Amino acid sequence: MGILRRAGAALLGIALLLSIAAASSRAASNVYFMAVNERFVEMTPENMPMLVDGTLYVPYIMLSIQHTGINLGVSAQYNASRQTALVSDGFRSVVFDLQNNAAYDAQSNPVNARAVMRNSMVFLPLAWLCSYFGLTRYTTNWTPYGTLVRLTNSSVVLSDADFLDAADGLLRDNLASYQQAISQQSQPSASPSQAQPEPSQSPDSGPPVYLAFLWGEAAQAIARQMSDLGTPALFLFTPEQLVQQDGLVRQLVGAGHSVGLDLTGSTVSQCLQQAQQGSQLLADIARCPAYLVRADGLDQNQRAQLEQAGWAVWSATIRWEAPDTAYQLLGQLSSGQANYVEAVCDRQGQAALSAALQALSDEGYRLLPTLATGL
Repeated sequence: MGILRRAGAALLGIALLLSIAAASSRAASNVYFMAVNERFVEMTPENMPMLVDGTLYVPYIMLSIQHTGINLGVSAQYNASRQTALVSDGFRSVVFDLQNNAAYDAQSNPVNARAVMRNSMVFLPLAWLCSYFGLTRYTTNWTPYGTLVRLTNSSVVLSDADFLDAADGLLRDNLASYQQAISQQSQPSASPSQAQPEPSQSPDSGPPVYLAFLWGEAAQAIARQMSDLGTPALFLFTPEQLVQQDGLVRQLVGAGHSVGLDLTGSTVSQCLQQAQQGSQLLADIARCPAYLVRADGLDQNQRAQLEQAGWAVWSATIRWEAPDTAYQLLGQLSSGQANYVEAVCDRQGQAALSAALQALSDEGYRLLPTLATGL
């Protein structure tokens, strides 16, 4: 009988271990991590990839060079006010209309794909993206912590096996932080008597400022200055300047800055023709799609027509020209709305930029990346 009891206890222990292992396996199968080439993208409760009716969806930020630092040849941007996500490879574009649960290409033809929204994050069908644009590949790899979704292009260095081995610690730490975030979300909020008073203004609550620079001789130095601050800026080129400054354009894109088109036409048709030409040039030069345009020769109604054609139009609220000082710039800024500041990349502007950026910080303004989603 003693032997039977010991054998029974051993079997119970084995069964318990198997059930724990099975539970861990089920938990891991519901967690998805992300990586782009050798860059690990932190997974959070808001951006974790998910299955929808058996289809794998990933957050649009996996395609964003601003988020990953890697140019996959396909990029995505989300316009919250319009509730649309634009995906493009420089040649083809697809607009996902979340409000109407539809998608269509640049010629307004319906596309058989849909985006979904979760926790204010846009998710896109991964297999469809890779098939439609044909520029990236993806793999899914099981790990003890969850499934890793990895997007790669021709610049990838490590194989999946080598990357998984190198990223083991990152996966473990990310799972721990994810579980902690989930736990905090599930905890009941503090009662009014326990709640701490909110500060009247946090460092990130000041009026936003977006910067755009027209090409000039100091463009490279100004771009480096903005990179040192960790804030991507918008640099605008005419189609002719794109050809003349192709090396600089590649550097700007590689550093995470946005490159837009400075359209000089006086009619909508002329600007659309220039935009098409510039978009093709930008795709050839830096494998970068064009979303942003400046059309200073058009009026407000004409710019609206460009927007209807799918372009995000930069419209400056302030034009900062040397020898204006930082304090003259501050005097023009609005404290109650977003400020769109345009400057020329000349030597005088470069000299004044450091003082202006410091003054903006001192006065509580937020310097934000200039993206199509912010226009």
